Amino acid sequence: MPQTMNISLDQEKELKEKQIMQQHQLFNVHFSHRHPLELSEIHEEDKAVCSGCELDTLGSAYICTKPNCNFLLHDLCFDLPRHIRHPSHPKHSLKLLFSPPYSDSEFTCDACAKSGHGFTYHCAACKFDLHVECASLPEFEERDDHQHPLVLLYGDTDKMEGPDFVCYVCGGSVWKGRWSYCCLACKCGAHLECVCSPLCG
Repeated sequence: MPQTMNISLDQEKELKEKQIMQQHQLFNVHFSHRHPLELSEIHEEDKAVCSGCELDTLGSAYICTKPNCNFLLHDLCFDLPRHIRHPSHPKHSLKLLFSPPYSDSEFTCDACAKSGHGFTYHCAACKFDLHVECASLPEFEERDDHQHPLVLLYGDTDKMEGPDFVCYVCGGSVWKGRWSYCCLACKCGAHLECVCSPLCG
């Protein structure tokens, strides 16, 4: 008789553990939001914008389970590392913040010079900020319209001729200090958004 009770207690404990695991699989928590999130499929007609990267969202995303809360995250934004070391800022690690630490709740990305209100990879010591998309740009890009691979320059246009140069894709100026993709062999380059569209909002 005591053996039967032990088995039923063990089964009950196992059942509770399974239920907790199922709840964790259905409802996820993220450091950037106080409500639980649920993995869902976003369709084009939903016209949804990711609360992290501020880009249009399609496909898998985590949405808030609370009614009237429009918070959602791309699955990629949900899984972003909390700290990174980035070659553009070798002195310090960058911390993922869910909102800009500035009084106006806005930051200017040190890569693309566009503003942001969502997630930022931030260095508090240097007031350095990157959009999450800019932080994950590949070091090299291959394009059908150029014979050599393009290398990502972190504002180091000294490797090019003159302080500014012309984007070979759109013909517009690429300003000194802005990140760009460049061919060092041909001394030509391109805006980030011309190589990697769509980029930052």
